[in-house]
Amino acid sequence: MKLPVDLYPILEKLHAHHIIPIVVGGYVRDMLLGLDSKDIDIELYGVSSLEELEKLLKPFGKLGVYGKSFGVLKLKLHECDIDFSPPRTESKNGFGHTGFAVEFTQDLDFKSASARRDFTINAIGYDPKIQTILDPHGGVEDLRNKHLRYVSAVSFGDDPLRVLRAVQFAGRFELTCDNDLLVLCQTMIAHGALEELPKERIFEELKKLLMLCTKPSLGLRLLDSMGGRYLLGGLDDTLWEKSLERCDDTSLIRTGDERHDLPLLLASLLLNVKHPKAILEHICFHGWLIRLSSEVIDYALKTDTIAFPPKPLLQGRDLIALGLLPSQDFKSILEEAFEAQIRGVFQTYEEAQAWLVTKR
Repeated sequence: MKLPVDLYPILEKLHAHHIIPIVVGGYVRDMLLGLDSKDIDIELYGVSSLEELEKLLKPFGKLGVYGKSFGVLKLKLHECDIDFSPPRTESKNGFGHTGFAVEFTQDLDFKSASARRDFTINAIGYDPKIQTILDPHGGVEDLRNKHLRYVSAVSFGDDPLRVLRAVQFAGRFELTCDNDLLVLCQTMIAHGALEELPKERIFEELKKLLMLCTKPSLGLRLLDSMGGRYLLGGLDDTLWEKSLERCDDTSLIRTGDERHDLPLLLASLLLNVKHPKAILEHICFHGWLIRLSSEVIDYALKTDTIAFPPKPLLQGRDLIALGLLPSQDFKSILEEAFEAQIRGVFQTYEEAQAWLVTKR
């Protein structure tokens, strides 16, 4: 398995101190799928303390610490972000997706450590020293069969965020959801699992689904089958199908710039919702995204086109230049002008001014 060349001296130093580094999670999955990845998670077996780990890694660059409770040290290595952490177990001790007690155990083996992970495809490891894949939960076979399974029903059910991760992974990698996983997610949603999540986490999973899926409808249909359609406005079957088709069509014109793509994708999905802004505010925390998505929706309702509205040719200063005094009528005149512009009554600034003269 290909790893960055500059990573090997670090791995060799860790081995020299009797620490066994195992590459885990998404990087291994993506390499097996033939996909590029810049994020590498490495679990370190045999670490006595976080302080020891910091001392060993410090010569290789500036370290960031992601919470002492999780014991993750972050290192930027050229284009790659490397996370180093001891293996750990997690147990539910509170509400939501953050309510976990974390325990580090020096003698934990890979099979036991990987049992806390969400899906078998994310529980695959790679030992670079002996160049061997570690797959105690059958993730490689699931990848080959395009099958999405949980590692443990108990640990999966403890974390409500994993429902949405199932949706976006199934959509991104075009995986078939295992029936036991589907039933578990249905049960979790029925018991209010999604209501435990902050909008920031809902949005991040939805963003991955919309930005990374060839056909976002694959993941969205799974969300629907789990009972989560209500999250996006609870459209009836006919409008839901139209929304999915429109969202897939819009995904074909993605540029990779989320400030361009996300407003269009969200608008395509929420166009027929009764109160789209309320849904946007429920699932999104970015003011700019709510505003732009709402503008695209308003424009689409007038033109049946998912696109950013053009800039109005006429402004308030044009009304003042014609001798009109600022008043309550300004807004209605400008709205009428924009409607006319959209309908193609005029297409240039000069034509717009001529039109305005007729409305004096």
